[in-house]
Amino acid sequence: MATYPFGSGRPDPASFPNRELGEAAMRVLPEMGNQLALYPGSLGYQPLRQLMADRLLKREGMAPAVDEIALSNGSMQGVTLMAQMFIEKTGDGVIMEEFSYSGTIGAYKKEGAELIGIPVDEHGMRMDALADELKTRADKGNLPKFIYVLATFQNPTGSVMPLERRKELLKIAGQYELPVVEDHCYADTVYEDYYVPSLYTLPSDVPVVHIESLSKILGPGVRLGCFFTKQPLLGQILSLRRDGGTSTLAAAVVHEYFRENLWTHVDKINSIVKEKRDLMFELLGQYPEVFEWFSRPKGGLFIWIKLPDATDRVKCEQIAEDRGVDYATGAAFHVHGSDVPYLRLAFGYASLQEIQKGIPILADCVREAQN
Repeated sequence: MATYPFGSGRPDPASFPNRELGEAAMRVLPEMGNQLALYPGSLGYQPLRQLMADRLLKREGMAPAVDEIALSNGSMQGVTLMAQMFIEKTGDGVIMEEFSYSGTIGAYKKEGAELIGIPVDEHGMRMDALADELKTRADKGNLPKFIYVLATFQNPTGSVMPLERRKELLKIAGQYELPVVEDHCYADTVYEDYYVPSLYTLPSDVPVVHIESLSKILGPGVRLGCFFTKQPLLGQILSLRRDGGTSTLAAAVVHEYFRENLWTHVDKINSIVKEKRDLMFELLGQYPEVFEWFSRPKGGLFIWIKLPDATDRVKCEQIAEDRGVDYATGAAFHVHGSDVPYLRLAFGYASLQEIQKGIPILADCVREAQN
């Protein structure tokens, strides 16, 4: 394990409610014998789906029906199911941001998709570039199968797509009859006043599949998330499940804890992580000749850093590894794995002390890696 763990997007480990979840388990387990003797079904534990609907109603002002919400084994199961749903043969295209979540890139490549990266700016995927790409492909009779987008606290850049651009994205998708997959897994990691409606809540002529996760506000090891869309598409996606359903035990324990503590827990963890984000930005700002950040995200778990052009990225990574500094390379988030002059820093998991000590060390690593 790295001394300075800035590589993976994980929440603060001290915020994990060990005792509270243990107490929740003690309350629900004596009553669950019959339910645990059954398979959970393709939708999953109904009380947690209801809580997810209530969560969305509070955050978005609207929510799908409970029977339109399916629990999943983390958000990645939802991401992977979308590829299995829409990709029919090797070489079918998927529209993504040019820089996107490395897990999604890997999953879609394994499904045989052609990844089509659309350039991004500080407001997310550029609509002019999307429109040009789709027109070119339509003229050739080679349209992609769907659009995958992280419109809110984009991973890795941290950008938030403005409302008008979201509407334009849906308009363009409608023009070419392309389903949209909205990965919204960072929606509750908010550190400043912010709200832009999710794509799912906006009028659309095409299906929007919305994916959520509890990994970023609870823990990835819990393996709980959800996705939803309208019928008949939801049923078609669920027919692809081969896992027997999401753990009823995990869902019941999490529901018992969250049913009265969800927003208290979210506020607590966000205040902890905000302090870490602010400290990391303060320290990065002390080295302007080394670090240039893409944006100052109001939520999420990442800072996207542009390195000086003269940086030997391989050498920098080697030096950093020798000194215990873990970060994610820019190439991991490029849809084609290109060696781009970026790195991603995650600020949720590391302690304040590790951030305080680690960022100056990373600055030294970058300096020493100049050609």
